[in-house]
Amino acid sequence: MTSKTVLVSSPQTTRLHRARVVLLTLMAGLFLALPAVHAQAPAAAAAAPSMPALFLEDTSPKPLVATTKAFRAAVEEAGWSILGVTNMAGILSERGFTLHPVLVFDACSGRYSSDLLSRDETRFVASMIPCRVAIYQTSTGKVIISRMNSVAMGGMVGGHAGDIIRKSGEEMELIIQATLKSLAD
Repeated sequence: MTSKTVLVSSPQTTRLHRARVVLLTLMAGLFLALPAVHAQAPAAAAAAPSMPALFLEDTSPKPLVATTKAFRAAVEEAGWSILGVTNMAGILSERGFTLHPVLVFDACSGRYSSDLLSRDETRFVASMIPCRVAIYQTSTGKVIISRMNSVAMGGMVGGHAGDIIRKSGEEMELIIQATLKSLAD
């Protein structure tokens, strides 16, 4: 005698599953398309249909240390926290690779994170929490503030989770703008 397991899906579970599949598909496509996007000439990019950028970058007017200090201050001023900083250049240096500085900040708003993580139906976005902001230096010495376009990602996720991701992204954009404004003074 064999036994069978029958899974019963509610409409809500089915929607969440579809949202997860869409999100994973988008992320996989993004990573596969990234080399092609960087290889495009500016003229080809201008001719492409208008789709929101999945990553946003701003150039800092100041060096790396001043930029990271200003970012930390803007995060704190907004009531967010820095949970940790990963020094990617340092980690890779220990493994024999040499590259320009790359710092990845894990920024968190308890208000947004707790909203998403306290609900079974929105906890699937846990892999996107906390917000990650990279501050790195290019080979020409430019300092760049880079992050995922959470406002656009929120629109792709949809529902309550998408609303919270969008709001969080809008607030992070204000933090980035406050950082750049403080560096311009």
